[in-house]
Amino acid sequence: MIDLVFLQTLSYVMGSIGVLVGVVYYIFSVRDTKKNMKANLETRQAQLFIQLFSHYNTREFVEDYMKVISTEYSGLEDWYKKYFYKEGEESLFPSWIRVGRFFDGAGILVKKRLIDIELANELLRELVIQSWEAMKLWVYESRRGTKNEAIWRNFEYLYEEVKKTQPDMITHDEMIKAGASMRESLKNSS
Repeated sequence: MIDLVFLQTLSYVMGSIGVLVGVVYYIFSVRDTKKNMKANLETRQAQLFIQLFSHYNTREFVEDYMKVISTEYSGLEDWYKKYFYKEGEESLFPSWIRVGRFFDGAGILVKKRLIDIELANELLRELVIQSWEAMKLWVYESRRGTKNEAIWRNFEYLYEEVKKTQPDMITHDEMIKAGASMRESLKNSS
């Protein structure tokens, strides 16, 4: 005959095993969910990065970038005299705004950790540094004049993050001087 204590003990053991199996299943379930969430995040980051790259890699963007980094001005008033809309001349303003907004948007994505700073750094480092250094005087004076400190704040954030990893990269002023020197050398060798 089966003892009642034995049956009661057996039911407790079976209940405990059921709870243990449930806990183990839950742990594995949570771990798999975390893996899937990480994979989804990496996929979203890759998609955002590809979208960023596809815009950055267009002829229009490269032309805008080249116009921006070729500027030389002493302040906001000087910039407006040289590069803003003039009768019969092409304005730099649309290119200026497109480049600034592009990097401001990239800065938001990096700040919100939707794109890894290392990815942005690998692809954009020279462009970020050269563009910001060409545009920062305009940005600072525009912020002061409009009393709007938010103007391209995320672009500046992106620049600061990239500059931390590339402290010795050539500055905008050094690039302008090197370009002038190369043009002079080519002119003299002709």
